[in-house]
Formats: sequence, C-alpha cells, structure tokens
Amino acid sequence: MTEVVGPKQTLLSRRSLLGGGLKLAGGAALLGSVGSVSDLLLGGASPAGAAAMMSAVSFQLGWLTNTEFAGSYLANAKGYYKKAGLTVKILPGEGVDVEGIVGAGKAIVGDSNADTCSAAVAQGADLRIIGAKYQKNPFCMISSAKKPIKTPAELKGKKVGVNAYNFTGWSTFLAINGISKSEVDTVNEGYTSGPEALSDGRVDAWMGFVTNEPTVLELAGFPVYTFLLADFGYEVYADIYETTATAIAQHKEELVEFLRAEREGWSADLADPAAGLSLTMSLYGGKLGLSDKQQGLENTAQLALIKTAYTEAHGLFAMNPDDISKNLATLQLAQSKKIGNYYTKADLFDDSILKAL
Repeated sequence: MTEVVGPKQTLLSRRSLLGGGLKLAGGAALLGSVGSVSDLLLGGASPAGAAAMMSAVSFQLGWLTNTEFAGSYLANAKGYYKKAGLTVKILPGEGVDVEGIVGAGKAIVGDSNADTCSAAVAQGADLRIIGAKYQKNPFCMISSAKKPIKTPAELKGKKVGVNAYNFTGWSTFLAINGISKSEVDTVNEGYTSGPEALSDGRVDAWMGFVTNEPTVLELAGFPVYTFLLADFGYEVYADIYETTATAIAQHKEELVEFLRAEREGWSADLADPAAGLSLTMSLYGGKLGLSDKQQGLENTAQLALIKTAYTEAHGLFAMNPDDISKNLATLQLAQSKKIGNYYTKADLFDDSILKAL
C-alpha cells in the first residue's frame, strides 16, 4: 500500500528550482547509525527480513501530488510495490528541501534534479543519483505561435520573463549559447508570477516547463511555440532519483526493488496515459483543485521526456554515459562562470542499482 502524507493546496503550476540556492536540513546531511537508519527509512525491516515482511520505504517528491508522479501512483494501485515487498510512503514535496530530507535520513529516496543534487554534494551532502526519469530537461522557451522564437539567437533584443528561482538555469543557458546578459532584456518575474506576462504582451518569451506553462496558455486560448533548452545545449537530468551513498551500501535490495516497481508503474503510464490521469485525479484532483484537461496534457507532455531511444534499449531511468558527461560539462561550465557551485565528478552518478534490475 502507499500512504501520502500532508498535501498542500496552494500553487498548482510547478515552479520548483532547477539549480538555484538551497539549504540543507541536517547540516552536512549525514546518516545516523545502522539501527536508526533502518528505523527511519525502512520501518525496522532489514534486507535479510524482506522476504518475511514488507519493507516500508519513504519517497520524497519534489512537487505536489499531480500527474508528474502518475507512474508512482500506478505502481501502488497495480500492486507493483507490494510485489516488490515494499510499502511506500509518498511525501508531497512543494517547497521542501529534498536534498536535506534524504541526506538527513528522513526518506530513503528523493525526486530532484541533477544540478540541485550536485550543489548539495558540493556542500558536503552524502548523495548520489541512481536514475533519471526525465532524460531531457523540461525547461523550455515559450513564445507566441504568431511570433515564434525558434532559436536562442532569436532571443537577442527580446524581453524574456524569468521567475527568480530559475535565474541559475537561465544564466547557464545563455552562457552555453554564447549570449551575454546584456543582449537580452531579462524581466525578473519574482517567485509567484505565471506566464500571463507572455499572453498579455508584456514579454516576448517566457522560460518555463514544457509540461506546464505551455498547456496552461493553450487552454486559455493563447497558442504557443516552444523549444526545449536541452535541444540547445542545456543538458541537466531532471526528476532524478537520489539517495545516499550510505543507503546504497546498506539498503541496496530495497532500492533495487523500489526502482523495479517504479519502472513498472511508469511503463503502465506510458502505455495508457489516461489511466495515470484518472488515478491522479481520483486520488488528488479534488484535494488540490487540479484541472483534468491541464493534467492530462501535462502527463502526455512528460512522456516524451521519459521515453527515449536509450531507455527503449536499456530500460526506464537508465543513464547514458554520454549524457552523464554532458550533464557534468553543463555543471562545469556553470561553475567556471561563477553561476553556481557544483560537485562535478563522475561518481555523482551511481548506476549500481539500475544494473541490478
């Protein structure tokens, strides 16, 4: 079974930080003793006892319980977690410090982004990336379909709306494409503004998530053109599965079974997005005031980020060594430009769990 704890009924569009500042709850995010780790993360169930009893695993989401996590809900509803010997407690994530929670041992797995995880490790956190749900970063540039902006170069001289927490990603994207900040009129849209600035004509483009703002604008009757930042060099995995190096050493079996069940859940969503939407809306739609149409579009849009030629050959969440190199190169460039402080060694990524599937 799956337990969801404490959803919050506030902002409905995802505006989580991909690469901005963070604070680590629990300081350097060290885990405690073996006994306390088991009590916190696994409900006292050890790998040796997994066959005789269900292991309780906590999964810290990086956002609200909407269709972004439809595959996880399906993993529970279809019995994939149970088949794996797990009971999974899903912790909604709006406004929480996923790295601090996972690092401090309050959840064994977290949903985050490669740059945010890397920044935490640079501060001393004991974290590793064990899988990547979004093979392509969802950051996109949105413009009016009547006046489409199709390449980074076309942003020069234009007004671009950027939420304050996305400035790190925006600055990195500009640097990757050799565009100086002075060549673009960047409008700081603060922390709560939505893409209405684009539809109202106050900006020429808006930086957002391809799974979110474009669908909101389209449903409001404003046709848009989008391009992914990932298609122009911004290579940063998103919706990654992160855990600690300590947990990998001590609880590998549970992590393997968790990712196995997650794979099955997301395979089910890929095969039938309508089922993922229906389950999400029945569980959380009323609580959060979600729009059925928008959530359906969001679920469909994310599938193209999850399923690629590489995952077709190697399984969902697989991390291509070439893509890992590109992720590290993006972070290294950002660090060289003093945009952020990142851990950029290859051992940030640990594929031992994936290899055991």
